[in-house]
Amino acid sequence: MNKLKTIGISALAGTLVSLSAAQAGGVSVSGSWELSYTNLNKEKVTGNKIGMNKNISFGASGDISDGGGVTWSSTIGGSDAMGLSSASLAINMGGIATLSYDSGTGGYGANAVDNVVPTAWEEIDYGFDTGLTDVGRVSGSKGVATFSVNAPVAGTGFSISYVNRMRGGHISDGATGGDTGSGSGVDVVVDFINYKSAHFDLRYGLAVETEMPEVTCHQQSRVASDMHACLGPKDNPYAGTMYFTTQLGPLHLGTQATFKNPQESADSGILNKRTIVAGGALVFGDTLSLSYGEAWDKYRYNDRNRGRNAELGGVDAGSGKFHERLGPEEYEYQTVRFRGYSAALNIGPVALKGVRNYVSGAGENASSQSKHHSELNLSIAF
Repeated sequence: MNKLKTIGISALAGTLVSLSAAQAGGVSVSGSWELSYTNLNKEKVTGNKIGMNKNISFGASGDISDGGGVTWSSTIGGSDAMGLSSASLAINMGGIATLSYDSGTGGYGANAVDNVVPTAWEEIDYGFDTGLTDVGRVSGSKGVATFSVNAPVAGTGFSISYVNRMRGGHISDGATGGDTGSGSGVDVVVDFINYKSAHFDLRYGLAVETEMPEVTCHQQSRVASDMHACLGPKDNPYAGTMYFTTQLGPLHLGTQATFKNPQESADSGILNKRTIVAGGALVFGDTLSLSYGEAWDKYRYNDRNRGRNAELGGVDAGSGKFHERLGPEEYEYQTVRFRGYSAALNIGPVALKGVRNYVSGAGENASSQSKHHSELNLSIAF
């Protein structure tokens, strides 16, 4: 009996050793603390302007026995509850193809190219209630599966991302997610050129996305004249973007154009949005970087008489029918302009960063919006 018990323990130990060897890999822990001072325009209530952020990240990587590798990462936000902020798992198949699962990092698919215009620190719409129109709603969700293929050297690449439930939360192992009522989504990214070298970079590509809500107005067989009575989207929302960036020594330049149709059905809703972003940065080694950028975000509304008074319409004496006189074009369109500066100074694990952004025409009730955002940030990483 004792002999059999010894053999059983030895066999189990051998099994554990073999499993451990098969799953060997490196583990890393990193984190950061940030202290910030934020200033808004004087009519805004700011209270305490000093804030703190802290994150800790765990990562692991290893080689697959028949080639390729696997990486895993998880970030925990430093709130009182220390809740999971994001996590991802990527399997590299021979250095060309990668299969990944992302739960909140936003580093895959169209969300990774939502705004690739170079900046020293934050983007030019940082700190505002309503930011620039961009793509990334699909791959910015939690629970996104992405398959990508990248050619070596030139960097020509393709990726497709899919999420079966938009706006879902983190799902634990063996659990399921609730019904968000948002349906699924797909996005595709194509890099025609993505060449990188020490002193010269060139990237040119595009991305498209579409959402597939569970219920749309067209699915309810509503006619166009009754579309305003529908509470959901008119049809599947979609968006597309095209981008170009280049590096010439310390000079980094970029521009990007985006079109988005949110398929909003309400009379006060937005028919489409068109955005152009441009900017440049000077990067001096790993120490100092400076940047400036501008953007124009043009909204087109479903109702060109939004906000107008009743004098625009009335009952026609001849037919007895309500007749609506359309307002001028400036009531159908609105342009929001962004511009901003940022800088970053890195000294080993310590970084001092700053941003000052401006916006004009932010929403129809622009008086309630912050017109500028200034922030100074000190961060320490390990």
